[in-house]
Amino acid sequence: MDTFALTEGEFGVTFCRPARSNDGLLESFVVRIVEPGLTAEAPVGNSPYIQGPEILFREMAESWRGWSGEKSWNALEGELALTATADSQGHITVRVQVRSGSCFDGWSLTSFAFLEAGQLEFFQKRASRFFGREP
Repeated sequence: MDTFALTEGEFGVTFCRPARSNDGLLESFVVRIVEPGLTAEAPVGNSPYIQGPEILFREMAESWRGWSGEKSWNALEGELALTATADSQGHITVRVQVRSGSCFDGWSLTSFAFLEAGQLEFFQKRASRFFGREP
């Protein structure tokens, strides 16, 4: 799978251009955010020392009835942060924060994806395929 999108249509957050090692491990990917009048991309290293972003989607799917507080995942170098919240009606908000470079000489951008509790299993499977080993 070459892309994993959190939204449909021309706007939203897409994970793309995965780079894998010879044994199928995801080494890096690009996160792309497209909003009206704005397109931003940033490379993200996928460290073998921490669990990948698929863990966040698995935790959300396991808690499909909702949760209190936030569920989050951060890239080891801080270039990507994903934070999910749920309300009592089954609405999930995923905040996607992207940074390029260090906080002193780069840019940062925050975007939001809105999901429904009934979609979480679908997104968990897609995330596992994209961020996990190649099938």
